[in-house]
Amino acid sequence: MDARARISKLVAAAERLADGEDPLGREARARLPDSTGLSAENIELALTEILETRPSASELEELMTGAVAAAHVHVLLSSNVFVAAHRAIACALASSPRVTVRASRREPVFPELLRRASGLFEFAAELCPEPGDEVHAYGSDATLAELRGTLPESVVLRAHGAGFGVALVGEASRRAAEELARDLVPFDQRGCSSPRAAIVLGSVESAREFAQHVSAELARANRRIPLGRLSADELAEMARARSTWTFAGELFETGSSFVALDPMGERLTPAPVGRNLIVVPSRPDLDWLEARAAEVVTIGVAFGSELEGLARKVAPSARVVPLGRMQRIPLDGPLDRRPTLVAR
Repeated sequence: MDARARISKLVAAAERLADGEDPLGREARARLPDSTGLSAENIELALTEILETRPSASELEELMTGAVAAAHVHVLLSSNVFVAAHRAIACALASSPRVTVRASRREPVFPELLRRASGLFEFAAELCPEPGDEVHAYGSDATLAELRGTLPESVVLRAHGAGFGVALVGEASRRAAEELARDLVPFDQRGCSSPRAAIVLGSVESAREFAQHVSAELARANRRIPLGRLSADELAEMARARSTWTFAGELFETGSSFVALDPMGERLTPAPVGRNLIVVPSRPDLDWLEARAAEVVTIGVAFGSELEGLARKVAPSARVVPLGRMQRIPLDGPLDRRPTLVAR
């Protein structure tokens, strides 16, 4: 089976999980709320709108062109975005017919169902690469640094660490706020494409107007797709951020989350996960974005090719997509296009 056939078979397996009438699709909907902590509504959104089940021929061609052939690829998965296992395994299968996966202990359900539907890869409790193998690793920077120190010599590590998304807005419109809310809700903002800051080109008044629009749209979205279970650490970080922005800026509550205005744009602090957002007014040179560019994975641009060009100039490694599509990235390779840590 060649790479195209392997990836096509994996995509067909993902289609089964997206289908609520398929037995595996029903099982996914029954088990994933418990393993992910997401609401049932958020699980449904991810399976039917975000899981990549309809890649174009050109996207698959780009995925395969970017892959480097390997005898054996080992994949270390993160638990933050459960459907991300599909893309990670597709990238591994583009490189090798032999793929071994170590699922996150916190979220093993989706990769298990994908394996049962495809039969294309195997599981391992621990990854044991041999010289000449590749390891594709997804996780926190600390986890990846620790992993690097344990790999045998001549093992290639392609590491994808922590990052976040940024929205770039030229006009503080309700339409832009509605599209941004679409990007905030999936996975309760845990993904590296999830926007955690919005930069508004213009005055503090424009940024304040946009923050108000987003808070209203996000409040509506939170009622439609409830926030899921947050960890004690996540709740504590949200509480600290609320306290900070109550005194350092302006806070707009959305029920279970918040939108904060940073009027000076000096703290360079993205919002904590849990569907929260920091809104920053910025000069045309995008100083806030430039200062955090190494951490930015995706930039959502609101309705303007001029903004798109600015984003690519300031953060050349980030994916630049239309606002509202930050969680809906083509299956054309790893989501994170920042330089990966590669060791031999």
